[in-house]
Amino acid sequence: MKDKFPGWYTRDADHIAALWETAIFVPDANVLLHCLRHPAKVRNELIRVFTILRESLWIPYQVGLEFHRNRLDVEFGAQDTYQRLTADYDGLLKQIEEKLRQLRAHPVIEVERELAAIGTFQADFHARMAAAAQSHPKDAIQTAMDELTALLEGRVGEKWPADRFAAIKKEGEDRYAKKIPPGFKDIKKDGDLDKFGDLIIWKDMIAKAKEEKRPIVFISDDVKEDWWWLYRGRKLGPRPELVEEFHSETAGQEFLIYEFTNFLRVAAERHQEIRENVDEVEKSLLGDERAKRRLREANDANDVVIRTSQLEDERERIVQTLSGTPTLDGERLSSDRTQLRARLDVINGELSKLATGVSENTPNSPEDVRTG
Repeated sequence: MKDKFPGWYTRDADHIAALWETAIFVPDANVLLHCLRHPAKVRNELIRVFTILRESLWIPYQVGLEFHRNRLDVEFGAQDTYQRLTADYDGLLKQIEEKLRQLRAHPVIEVERELAAIGTFQADFHARMAAAAQSHPKDAIQTAMDELTALLEGRVGEKWPADRFAAIKKEGEDRYAKKIPPGFKDIKKDGDLDKFGDLIIWKDMIAKAKEEKRPIVFISDDVKEDWWWLYRGRKLGPRPELVEEFHSETAGQEFLIYEFTNFLRVAAERHQEIRENVDEVEKSLLGDERAKRRLREANDANDVVIRTSQLEDERERIVQTLSGTPTLDGERLSSDRTQLRARLDVINGELSKLATGVSENTPNSPEDVRTG
């Protein structure tokens, strides 16, 4: 059975250990960016992990491109954080101060005393952020960038020529329409490189494994279901379709995928020199993931508010048109009342889904992770 359905069986520890001996290790762009965004101890440890694996390290050109496209956002984003936090903090405190000033006579709260306390706290926060900005480790981060560049020297795939890129776009459209992994979750992204980036990386990993007759270990922070085999909130490993396509296209080579924190755990079991600090590294990585999830949830919530407002405005215009009331913006809608009522039903259905939090794009974020 296993030889007929290789993607549906998880590997045991001994089998995985044997694969690690011969595998090519492929980090994605976000994993490489971790080497620049974390505190010094974590940065140094991540560089050390990749140094240990250097002889088996390789990235597709697309990974390198995505890394360079996002590198400055990571570096300058960190530098801009001090000013942004200070401005946001001031805005929140201003709201609190205004609420205090709006208090009329109160039997307990001393408004002026509380306002003075806020001023003291605000000045202290400004001083801490200014000191942090002065000590920002620009040189150390540049050193990490230089070390990472040296590690990957001669270990980057070739850029796709225009004709091959055109072919992958055509194939990608067909695959995505049929929800064939990977990459179909990116179908709504703007720009061909963003839309088809995962598929390009996938094709390059297949080509590399076939050329060198070696398995691939892909290290990725991508949690989307077009990479992972998800079952009742559990990650069981790469999607079976990926394993079987890889196996077929590479004459029997194997494909593993790890989230970075799990990868570090396994690497620490094999390499004593990184075991000591793996807990601290994992803590920093998980903290970054939680922050990213909060930001994603906040953006999703904002998108829901905007979409709800748009639909409610459209619904109001349709109701006004059906009732014979002129719309406030003077926009003319279809005179086909049947068509308008049908659109109204669609709008009400979508608003109902938004109100209950149901969306076809809602990400699955399983906490229990097991790599097959």
